[in-house]
Order: sequence, then structure tokens, then C-alpha cells
Amino acid sequence: MSIRRFTLAALPACLAATVVARVALAEAAPTFRPSADADFAQLLSIVSERSADLRADRLSVDLARTDAEQARLLGNPTLDGSWATVPLGETNPAGLASPMTQIPSYGVGLSYTFPLGKRGPRIARSEALAEAASRTLASSARARTLELVRVLGDLAVATMRVEGLRGLVAGGKGTVELARSRFTAGFATPLEVDRLQIELSRFEQQILQNEANAQATLASCAAVVAAPCSPFESSEDARAFLGAWIERASSASGSAEDRDDVRALRAAERAAAADAELARAQRLPDPTVRVGYVYDQFVVSGNQQSSANVSVSLPLPLFDRGQAQLAGASTRSARLRETRELRLASARARVAALRELLARERDRWHEIVTRMLPPARAVVADVERAANARLLPATDVIQARRALDELLVQEAESFAAGFAAAVDLLAEVPEQAGPRERPRDGGTP
Repeated sequence: MSIRRFTLAALPACLAATVVARVALAEAAPTFRPSADADFAQLLSIVSERSADLRADRLSVDLARTDAEQARLLGNPTLDGSWATVPLGETNPAGLASPMTQIPSYGVGLSYTFPLGKRGPRIARSEALAEAASRTLASSARARTLELVRVLGDLAVATMRVEGLRGLVAGGKGTVELARSRFTAGFATPLEVDRLQIELSRFEQQILQNEANAQATLASCAAVVAAPCSPFESSEDARAFLGAWIERASSASGSAEDRDDVRALRAAERAAAADAELARAQRLPDPTVRVGYVYDQFVVSGNQQSSANVSVSLPLPLFDRGQAQLAGASTRSARLRETRELRLASARARVAALRELLARERDRWHEIVTRMLPPARAVVADVERAANARLLPATDVIQARRALDELLVQEAESFAAGFAAAVDLLAEVPEQAGPRERPRDGGTP
């Protein structure tokens, strides 16, 4: 009975804690809403703050900066002490009353190793590695942001496709109902009604497929921003989003050499060069200077009671002179240089092809929207009116709608292809322009 009373008493508190936790989670992760007005910098800020995949790169940056601070610090001196001349056995001279207090000596010393030609290369290498880590983080954040843009582009294309199909379904339902009325009145055959119904069902299945694709892209979007994502409110917003990014890519004037991954390779090259300089400095022996003081109690033998000493020790670089480290640094520098040059050559070749592809897809989209879709919609309306007046068979309506459906698919595909080329182009050349205004025509490229 006591356990039951405790459970009932604790239940409201548990429910309250659950509600508070859910409210806090909702406040911590607001819904992400895609918009054509959000430029690359805004999306980059969201991804940099919310993406869990960037935490490892952030840790690398922090550790590299810590290593750079460590490289600037001087080495620690060494303090040593000694208790020497401890008598064992018969003393000389013999017969000392207290040998342990008259014979042993006490010494203390301070030594320091002076690195010759090594501190500067170590600092340069650590700073270059810190810059490379920072550039790598920026490159990863940019790649993750472009991934988010691609996901939102897929969502926009699916939204356009769904709204276009919904218009066909709305017109198809009216035609099917009219065909059924004509069949009831004896002016149509069951075959015509069935064919129109099958065509209508085909459009409805395509809507379900594109809605499923849209939900999948929303899940991918949530994985990137670590927050719920909302769909586009309409096909006009989707077109505006695609058109805005196509316009950004068309006017991108950056250079591949300004990309963070290329700059990270340059910084890594500088680190390799500093490592090579450090390897050459291994030929210089680092002297260790020691200054000591000795207090000797064995003055009865004529020893000096207080004395100082200075010593210098040098390691002999006979076998290891940094030759293996130098070979590794030279090889690493050459490979990094090759990688950077090949990456730049690939970017230059891709940029030219992507700009040409983007121009062709824009022409294709303009041809479909301005010259093909308006007459196709007019033909469907005319054929439906003629079929409703029993001047044309239902098969003509089906053919006209299928032609319009194919054009809607081609419009979405041209938008998708142009958008993909735009994002690939922005991946090769960073965008230099700031936020852009939303196109007045609803996102026309």
C-alpha cells in the first residue's frame, strides 16, 4: 500500500518534469524553415552551430591551438641535488669522532638545455598546423552547408512536382465525374470511365511518391541542422529557393584558390617546410649548461668548504642527424603540393563545364516555361471542354494530360539539374557576394 501511495504521489511530478523537458527541448531546437532569402552565410551559421559532425573538427582546432601555445613556451630548467663522499668503512684520517657530519659534501645544481635553431621551426610548424586545422573546419562546415542546400533543393523539386500533379488530379476528378454522368445517361462506355479513373489514379500515386520523397528530404534536413525541418509553403516558394541559388552560382566570382580546403593544404605545406627546417637543425647539438654549488665538510683533508662549478654537455649527432625526418618532411611537402595543384586544376576544369551546364539548363527551363507549358495547359483545357461536349473521345484527354505531365516533369528536372550544377559550382568557387534580394518573378532563374 505504501508503494502504491508513493507512486501516485510522484506521478504528477514525473509528468511535470517530462513536460518541462519536452518544452526545453523544443526551445533548444526551433523548427528550421527553408527560405529563398537565407543566403549561404546564414545557413553556414546554422550548420556550424547545430551540426554534430563538426565537433571532431572543432576539437582538432582547439588541440592544434593548444599545441601552438605549447610551442611558444620555453623549456624548463632542471634542478638537481647531491650528497656525496659518504664514508664507508675506515675513514682517512682514522679516528674521526663523527664521520657522517665531518666528511659528506652537499651539492645543488641548475641546468638548462639551449635548443639551437629549433624553437623557431617548432613555433612555425605548430602555427601552420593550427591554421590548417582551422581551415579544415571551415571547409567541413562549408561542405556540410552545401549538403543542406542540396537537401533543400530536393525538397523544393518534390514540392513543385506535387503541386503540379495536384492540379492535374483536380481537373481529372471533374472529368471522371462528368464521364460517369455521361455513362449513366448512356452517352459513354464503361471503358472510357475506367481509363480516365486509371489515369487519375496514376497521378495520385505519383503525388504519394513525391510526398514520400519530400518526407525523406525533411528527415535528411533534420539530421544536418539537428532540429525539425518544415516544408516549403508553396511551389512558388520552392521555385524562388531554386532560382535564388541558381542566381548566386551564376554570379559567383570567387576563385578556387580562396577555398578553405586549398588554404588548408597551403598551411600544411608550410608546416612540412618548418618540419624540414627542424630536421636540418638536428645537426646542431643542443648544449646543456649546468651551474652548481658544493658545500664540502671534509675540510680536515684540505678540501675547499664552498665551491662552484660550471659544466657544458653536448650530444654528438653521429648517427641520428634528422635525415629520416628531413626525408619525410620533404616527401610530405611534395605530396601536399601535388594534391593542391591537382585540386586546383580539377576545379578550373569543372568550373568551365559547370558554367556551361548551368547556362544550358537555364535556357532549357526558359524554353519549357515560356514556350511549351502555356500552350500545353491551353490544349488540355480545350480538349477537356471538347470531350465534355462529346466532340472528342476520352483518350484525347488522357494523351493531353500525359503530355502536360511530362512537361511538368521536365520543368522540375530542368530546375533540379540547374540547381545541382549551381551547387556544384559553388562548391568549386566560394561565393563572394553578400545576401541577395528575392527575385521579383518568384524565383525565375
